[in-house]
Amino acid sequence: MTDARIDLDDAQVLAWLDRLRQLPRREGRSIMASIGRYMKTAMQMRFRRQVDPDGKPWVPSKAAKARGGQTLRDTNRLFRSLTWRAGSDYAEAGTNVVYAAVNHFGILKVVNVGAHRRMIRRDYGERGAFSVRASMVKAHRRLMFRPARRFAGFGQADVDGILAILRRRITEAAQK
Repeated sequence: MTDARIDLDDAQVLAWLDRLRQLPRREGRSIMASIGRYMKTAMQMRFRRQVDPDGKPWVPSKAAKARGGQTLRDTNRLFRSLTWRAGSDYAEAGTNVVYAAVNHFGILKVVNVGAHRRMIRRDYGERGAFSVRASMVKAHRRLMFRPARRFAGFGQADVDGILAILRRRITEAAQK
């Protein structure tokens, strides 16, 4: 499985993280847990709103259009797999679903499809009668395309939210 990583490299956030390192580890873990929960919730809200971290709408999938649902929400497996974890000096949120990276970054490549058998169903009339027959498909090449539907990462609203958590929690901890 390929790992993908997106880091937040913001000068203000990094400056507040330097202040965080001066606090006891227990305080750091608590603050980073708040940030981890925030990041997970931000990803979940992107799924619900169907937008990327910058607020730009995702390209709707054909399946979502056909069933009148949302893109990337057919089985909700990817949505339910979103999680977070944190330590005294890190917070991360993401998923362990293998196909997440393809959906996040998109894909455009030619793939080889081996010869295979395809089952074809044919419906007859209104009484639910149908027939099924097997058909052989020759090996071929085809273009695989899926547009990027970014759900992880940081937009300006995320940077502002993380900064607010850091400022509030570090200031509270320093006053104890």
